[in-house]
Amino acid sequence: MESPVVVGVDGSAESLAAAEWAAREAARRGVALRLLHVWGRHPGQGGGTDTATTVDRRLAPRVLERAAERVHAVLPDVRVHEVQADGPAAVALVRAAEDADPLVLGSRGLGRVAGLLTGSVSLGVVARATRPVVLVRPDAGGDARRDVVVGVDVIGTCDELLAYAFEAARRHRARLRALHA
Repeated sequence: MESPVVVGVDGSAESLAAAEWAAREAARRGVALRLLHVWGRHPGQGGGTDTATTVDRRLAPRVLERAAERVHAVLPDVRVHEVQADGPAAVALVRAAEDADPLVLGSRGLGRVAGLLTGSVSLGVVARATRPVVLVRPDAGGDARRDVVVGVDVIGTCDELLAYAFEAARRHRARLRALHA
């Protein structure tokens, strides 16, 4: 059984664009789409008695519902599964990435720092994930072609990673850029 495309949603415009992109990818691959919302997103939030966590838990179903509506407006036949997880978000998303092919995130979320190219959760996930992660900008627009970027660690072997990146670039008819820092 093939792995589902998993997309993290938080209700932001970026995450809804990511859900739409992920739905197209799931349809292209013929696999299910898993919408994942993490409540208790922030490491400083406490347990179930914390007001912020309680509010977040109550809003989670609506966030998933909005994302599913957006997906079905674009691709009514894609199989969608809605999942809630307990945070912090970066930890839950890295865990979800283990079963995803790929994990899809909005380039920024609901954070308070405007103007950043990538949000703190996305950065945390990309830094820790051992599986492919796609970051989607809100202006990605449908099937717009973007470059596929692969981060290469020259210390270890990366044949599997490069093969995945070449296949993604071929599938999306995009350029492949390798990045090493």
